[in-house]
Amino acid sequence: MSGKTSLIDHLFLRLTMVAGMGLVLLCLIWAAVEFVEFNRRSGDLRDAQQHSNRVYLKRMIDDVMETIAFERHRTEARVEASLRGRVDEAEAIIGNLLKTQQGKSRAELESIVRETLRPIRFNNGRGYYFAFDLNGIEKLFPLRPQLEGTNMLGQTGARGEFVVYDMLQLVQKNGGGLYRYYWAQPGKPGNDHLKFAYVRLIPDLNWVVGTGEYVEDMEADIKAELLERIGHMRFDQDGYIFVSQWDGLSLVGSLKGTNSLQSPHQGVRDGTIQLIATAKAGSGLVTYSMTDFKGGSVEKTSYVAGIPDWQWFVGAGMTHDRTEAEITRQRQILVQGLGIKAVMALLATILIGVVALLIMRRTSRRTAMDAQILTRAMAEAADSPHPIDTTALRFAEHHGFALSANQLIIRRQQVEKQLLDRTAQLEQTNADLERFAYVASHDLQEPLRTIGLFLQLLKRRVGDTLDAESREYIDFAVGGADRMRNNIQGLLAYSRSTHHGDERVQTDMDALLARVIGDLSATIAATGAHIEAAALPVLRINPDQMSALFQNLISNALRYRHPEQTPEVKISAVSRGDGVWEFAVADNGIGVPDDYRTAIFEPFRRFHPPGMEGGSGIGLALCRRVVEAHDGKIWVDADASGSTFRFTING
Repeated sequence: MSGKTSLIDHLFLRLTMVAGMGLVLLCLIWAAVEFVEFNRRSGDLRDAQQHSNRVYLKRMIDDVMETIAFERHRTEARVEASLRGRVDEAEAIIGNLLKTQQGKSRAELESIVRETLRPIRFNNGRGYYFAFDLNGIEKLFPLRPQLEGTNMLGQTGARGEFVVYDMLQLVQKNGGGLYRYYWAQPGKPGNDHLKFAYVRLIPDLNWVVGTGEYVEDMEADIKAELLERIGHMRFDQDGYIFVSQWDGLSLVGSLKGTNSLQSPHQGVRDGTIQLIATAKAGSGLVTYSMTDFKGGSVEKTSYVAGIPDWQWFVGAGMTHDRTEAEITRQRQILVQGLGIKAVMALLATILIGVVALLIMRRTSRRTAMDAQILTRAMAEAADSPHPIDTTALRFAEHHGFALSANQLIIRRQQVEKQLLDRTAQLEQTNADLERFAYVASHDLQEPLRTIGLFLQLLKRRVGDTLDAESREYIDFAVGGADRMRNNIQGLLAYSRSTHHGDERVQTDMDALLARVIGDLSATIAATGAHIEAAALPVLRINPDQMSALFQNLISNALRYRHPEQTPEVKISAVSRGDGVWEFAVADNGIGVPDDYRTAIFEPFRRFHPPGMEGGSGIGLALCRRVVEAHDGKIWVDADASGSTFRFTING
């Protein structure tokens, strides 16, 4: 017995391998199902947690936004209450002064009141008192004392309102109240700043006393209060509310006082850009990666809402750390369980393998004898044409195999005999055809030469006595004989074109083409043609056939040249890979019409314009036969600028 595995051994080995692989595959499928189910549960947990976080974050921000909206909504009420309180204080001060300064003249009382109220400041130094009488005469104007004593009824605000006049109307109607107007604000450009003023009539003086507050200043105070309040908000252990401007400046949060758009961390910049875009669109959830400022990054989900008037965005966010930590813990438990089960599956596989090996050995011994008999019989049948003796075989499978082999042996004997007979017939037929072609061409050419010779002698002897038409007829006959002889020679060349088709040698195509051009030197010189050849490869070809191929293509290019141009022929080759080369022979001749581009490669099919001498119609057919003998194909591309004959060679 050789070192080869027996059929039974091989069969049971394969069965064992299949069983083991099947068990492993089942384990892998089971593990994959476990992981898929785990990932599904993880996804559900992640989705539920994210949904809960989003609802919670939205509720937090909605509460903050409601607080901000409430504070903004009651801005006017706060301004009115604040200003009314200040006017109450002024009225109390004036009342006290009038009581304590009884006996003073009116002018003295007015001066005392004016100078008492003049230095009073409030609201971080912004607020002050002003006063005018019922005639519109300015009595107190701390910021512009030069206007005191001036009639202010014609004084207008930034939008054309008559401020003092309107205040007098309010006092006469209601005794006082809140008045809105647009006025210049100290330290800020422009004079179109909304201002609230609260005025009240002081009957004992007949003065209208009031104070004012710019809405922008009041909003600034409200913003500061809100930022202070928001800054102390906390939720979910380490959660916080953040507030930033649309230009990236953080007002509340872990990055307070810094511009997140200028952060060195790409994650911070990208996350801020998403938050700003969402806030400008109104509100929404944003999930993004943020740096943990320890060289890593964390996934974070934030709900953000925008305040367009203030160009703020308010948000709150949560990281995914706790959810991912729980998922990681569950994954570790799953992997440990799979490891234990994998060990159990491996032990089961080994047990199955041992049992299968025992069965395989037992069955192998029972079939070894029959296998040896069949092996020896097959070896003898390979060297002997006699059928295999099947009487010694025990198993039906082996017996059927031997019968099939015997049928193949008998059929092989029959085919070999038929092939030998057919080969002999073909060789004899080819030899007969070649002899016939040679004899036929020789026998046909001899009468044609005789006809042409005697016609020429006849023309030379009696040509002077013949009219022009008779001489033309003789020329036609001579030309016809010459063409017939050329056709016969071409047919003979075509029949012999692949006679030595298998005689291929390594050939330098550059040297071969140079010899062809040298053979055509007389024609090239006569036509004034220019031949340009690129570097050609070294290929294993039949040199004689390839020379005939190039000679026919170049001759055609010169024969069918353009009557008004100097003939130019360009020869090139390019590798297509796998030993296949594509050659091109391009000219600037008359071209080939579309209808002839396939037909010209058939024997005796040719194209030439009227008045131009045509060939025998064999050259291109010979070219195609040579190319096909070299396992290639040939075709032509043509247009008004000439023709390009292309062919491939497997060298």
